[in-house]
Amino acid sequence: MPDRDQRSIGRLLLSQQNAAPDAIVETLMVATAPVGATDLVLYLIDYEHTVLMPHPDVLPHGQRPEVATVDGSMAGRAFQSATVLAAQRDGAWQVWVPVRERANKLGVLALTVPVFDEGVEDFCTELGNAAAYLVMASAHYTDLPHLMRRHKDMDLAAEMQWSLLPPLSFSSAGTTIAGLLEPAYEVGGDCFDYALNAGTLDIAMFDAMGHGLTSSVLASLVVGAYRHARRDGQTLAEIAISTDAATRTFPGPPTFATALLARLRLDTGHLTWLSCGHPQPIIVRSGHTLAPVDAAPGVPIGLGALGSVTGTLVEASLEPGDGILIYTDGVTDAQDPDGEYFGEERLRDLLGREHQSGGPPQEVIRRLVRSALDHAQVRLRDDATMLYIRWNADTDRD
Repeated sequence: MPDRDQRSIGRLLLSQQNAAPDAIVETLMVATAPVGATDLVLYLIDYEHTVLMPHPDVLPHGQRPEVATVDGSMAGRAFQSATVLAAQRDGAWQVWVPVRERANKLGVLALTVPVFDEGVEDFCTELGNAAAYLVMASAHYTDLPHLMRRHKDMDLAAEMQWSLLPPLSFSSAGTTIAGLLEPAYEVGGDCFDYALNAGTLDIAMFDAMGHGLTSSVLASLVVGAYRHARRDGQTLAEIAISTDAATRTFPGPPTFATALLARLRLDTGHLTWLSCGHPQPIIVRSGHTLAPVDAAPGVPIGLGALGSVTGTLVEASLEPGDGILIYTDGVTDAQDPDGEYFGEERLRDLLGREHQSGGPPQEVIRRLVRSALDHAQVRLRDDATMLYIRWNADTDRD
C-alpha cells in the first residue's frame, strides 16, 4: 500500500488545476495508479434520481459501461447507502465508491483493484470525496457533468430552473436538507432555495404561476429577489414584502407566485415560518405528523395590495429527530387515471412511515416523490416539488 504522500488527495486536486475541466476520469485514473486500479467509471445521478449515468462511454479494453439503476444495482446500493461496497470477481475486486460532498450525493465511482483491504477502502473513500469536488468545480467550466446527468431530453424552462437551484442536499451540525423536483426534464415554476448563516438555516419554496418558459423566467426573478432580501438581513416578513415588490416589476400581464419562507435555528430547533398563499409545512415526529397550525396565510406574492402578502408568523419548537416537509400543491394535486387525488392525507401517512424508517433524508424524499409519480402514473398535471429537513440537535454531525 502506498504511503500517504504518494496517494495524497491534495496532489489529486492540484493535478486537476492544470487538466482540462472535462478530464475528470483521466485525473482520477492517475490518482488510482498506486493501488493498481483499472476500469474506472464515473456514474452521476440523473435529474430524476432513478438511474446513474456512466462516463466514459467505452473503457480501454472495449467494454461499454451500462446505465445503472438506483434500485437494483451495486452502484445504486452504494449510492443509496453512501458506503463503499466491494465484491470479488475473477481474481480481482470490483469496488463501488459513493461520490458525495457533505450530504449531496452526486454519484458513484466504479473501479477494479487487485487487492481490497482496510487501507484500500480508506483510499477509495477519500477518492470519492475528492471526486465530488472535482465534479462540482468542473461544472463551472464544462458541460460534461450537466450532460452526464441527462437520461432524457431537457426543455429550456427546465434548463433555466435547474440553474437556479442550490445543491439538492446539504448537511451541517446534525441537520440535513434534501429536495427534488418533478417532472425533472420539463419543470418550470417550482423552485426552492436555502442558505446557512451564523447557525440559522433560511429556507424558501416558490410556485410561480403557469408553466413553461414564462413561469421559469418569473421563478428566476422571485429567487433573485429572495436572495437579495435575505442577504440584506431582512426579516421573513420583510423578505416577503421585498419579493412581492420585485414580482410586480415582471413585464407583461400581472402574475404571481406562492411562497413559503422559513428559518430554523440549528442549535435550538426553533422554527419560524410564514406562508404567502402556499401550503403549510408538515412537521413529523416519531412517525406521526403534527396537526396543521391554525394560521392565516398571506396572499401570493404579486397579488393583492402592495405590501399585504404576509400571513401569520408561525413559531414551533422542534424535538431532536423531527422532520419538516415543505412542498408545492402539485404533489397533493397529482391525480391517477380515475381522477383520485394523491391528497394531503396520503402524503402525511407516507411521510410518517418514511420518517419512522430512519432512512437518509435523500432516500425519504426520493421515495415520497416516486410515490406521487406512481400515483399519477408519471403524468403530473403540475410541477411537484418537495424539501425534507431533519433536525437532530447536533447529534448527527457529518
